[in-house]
Amino acid sequence: MDLTLLTQIVFAVATLLASLGGYLLAGLNERRRDERIQRREGESRRFERAAQLEDESHAFQRETLLSLQDALQKMARLTGKAMHFDHMQARKGKYTQLPDGLSAEMLAADVEVSRLTSRLLDPQVRAAVKGLTDLSAQLSTLPADLQGLIGEDLERHATARLREFGDRYNAVVEVVGEAVRSEIDWRPS
Repeated sequence: MDLTLLTQIVFAVATLLASLGGYLLAGLNERRRDERIQRREGESRRFERAAQLEDESHAFQRETLLSLQDALQKMARLTGKAMHFDHMQARKGKYTQLPDGLSAEMLAADVEVSRLTSRLLDPQVRAAVKGLTDLSAQLSTLPADLQGLIGEDLERHATARLREFGDRYNAVVEVVGEAVRSEIDWRPS
């Protein structure tokens, strides 16, 4: 066998092996590139899903807070009606339960406020609303603190109760309003 033929065979085999090795390396590199692309796409989908969930959570909180504002206003109005009823009854020396219609409306308003409050994520807002609903319940139940009061004492005490509730209501409305503004102003980071 001649040396040139052997050299040509070696070059042919080396070329074939180099081609096969290059093909295998190209395939391996392509597979790695595909894996990196899949990882990036997976991370991107997870990030987009997390952002979507965060958007939905903020939208839910915003809608809940807006509904809560309306429910608190209704509850406060009904509490005021109950306090006025008790005051007018106390002027006559009577201490009776609220009329059925008012009592049922107050219960429905309290349930609505409680339902909305339980959906809030902010513990400070929940606590503020809870304090107002507790005060509302206290001031709209049978007014034992009005019993025995007459004239100016009765008027002063009834006015002080109304002022206390009004001040607490205004403070809670400010807390809820601040939370609403925060949710309206929220932007994804």
